[in-house]
Amino acid sequence: MRLSRRSVWWRRALLAAIALCALWHARWYDFVCDDAFIALRYAKNLVEHHELAYNLGQRVEGFTSPLWVLLIAVAGFAGAPILSATHMLGGLSGLATFWALTVFWDELEPDAPWLVLAPAAALAVSTPFAAWIFGGLETPLFVAAYTLGLALLARTARIGDLRSYLHAGIAVALCTLCRPEGATLIAIGSVLTCVHSSNANVSRLRRVFAWIAPILLVVGGYELFRLSYYGYPLPNTFYVKTSGDGLWPRGVGYLGFAASEFGWPLVIGSALSLALLMIANPLLPAPRAPESSRALTTSAGAAVIIHLLYVARVGGDFLDLYRFLVPLLPLVFCASTLAAHRSFLVITGPARFAVVGVALCLFALHGQSQWALAQRAMQVSEPSRAALRLEPLGWTRLYAQRWRGIGTWLARAEQAGDSTAVGAAGALPFFSNLPNLDLFGLNDAEIARHGRVIGNRPGHQRFTSMDYLFAQRPTFVFMSPESTPLQPSRLRSDRYWASHGYVPIEIRVDRELCDCAETFYHQFFVRRERAESLRGRADAVVGRL
Repeated sequence: MRLSRRSVWWRRALLAAIALCALWHARWYDFVCDDAFIALRYAKNLVEHHELAYNLGQRVEGFTSPLWVLLIAVAGFAGAPILSATHMLGGLSGLATFWALTVFWDELEPDAPWLVLAPAAALAVSTPFAAWIFGGLETPLFVAAYTLGLALLARTARIGDLRSYLHAGIAVALCTLCRPEGATLIAIGSVLTCVHSSNANVSRLRRVFAWIAPILLVVGGYELFRLSYYGYPLPNTFYVKTSGDGLWPRGVGYLGFAASEFGWPLVIGSALSLALLMIANPLLPAPRAPESSRALTTSAGAAVIIHLLYVARVGGDFLDLYRFLVPLLPLVFCASTLAAHRSFLVITGPARFAVVGVALCLFALHGQSQWALAQRAMQVSEPSRAALRLEPLGWTRLYAQRWRGIGTWLARAEQAGDSTAVGAAGALPFFSNLPNLDLFGLNDAEIARHGRVIGNRPGHQRFTSMDYLFAQRPTFVFMSPESTPLQPSRLRSDRYWASHGYVPIEIRVDRELCDCAETFYHQFFVRRERAESLRGRADAVVGRL
């Protein structure tokens, strides 16, 4: 179905309005994840010191999204504040997702262009998608790249010229550079490229070259850089996140909990829609199911299955609102809309109204479940999440602010040679601007490979040995960074720490240091020879030397 020029602009205007509503929805959550400050620290050091490093002089790849870090750095080189750059890139990525969804839908069902408004609206009201737009991580960029990559792969099946293969290769290469899960699309695209032969004027060898050249240039080029700069074929985070026992059970439990929060009727309905399309689309005659639609439903189904297996394998996540599942939402919403549309075309008579009614009820159920999900996630403490050791979004927001305050306090008290040791390796080290020993090893090669295995919580499977910690001689050591009472407490007396040259200290962090609602207190350890210089401060109490 070809739209008139006026209809095209009307459709674009409505999609733009939906996308802007999604950004308005995203502003309601108003948080930056602590982990986001790890990427910000790498980007900041690249801009200010021309080192892609967490600690200057230490080459460790402690980030999972090279593309996200590099884009933030580009904005920094252009003069944008590093923290503001994440908000700008998140917003642009959120808008790009709706463009990618439109491309995806037009390849999936070109004969019903107006129906793209349905999956777009469903995405805009989705709590996980909206919450992570401005959360500081690469999630919205990956959602856009993942959706676009699948759509352009389907376009190669429809057009089959060298340009379409080149565009698909570029999109998939950038998707893989955004997150390692993007490599799934390399495998899917390679299969499609090899088996498809719709354009007799383009040889298979030329198609393969046009497809693989940008992947070799972008992904292969970065891999060569990684080997030469960091010395390892995989990022440091891989060695941490594949440690520990019981990742599969935890991951399966995580997926089950996500399904219960989205609503089992919606999840089962979406799964059936995708399954039916994968089975029925290849059987439908053209033009009812054009070549791109057939390729897209098969590719999307394979991508969903592989992605879910990946999430289960890594144990799910410890952060709330399912950032690893968000990339699947555009695919699922489009598939569900197409299944409803096909059912409407097949069914005749008054039964058609039943299809419309069911679709509207499911959309209403989706909106209600997303509202309830947002209310639960915004709490600082929530029992159902505590059982799976998930951080509610309210907790994530609160402690990113408080760790910012502690980091700012340290920056104001800094002396030459100071350093920190803390597992919450984001906001506190970023705002203190001090070298930090990441106790969980994401930014430390020794701990990532040889640290003690302490559990299966993703990203928290390993912890430093005490011998290694003391050998680094950090100035300030934070063993319980989440302990931030609103009243001062009696200083802890610890002979073990005293025997290794550390004394306790309690600081008062005033609310203006972190834009918090209230002043709070925090205790940690300071090296004995540095403690005397902090004695006498009005906002600190130092233990006995």
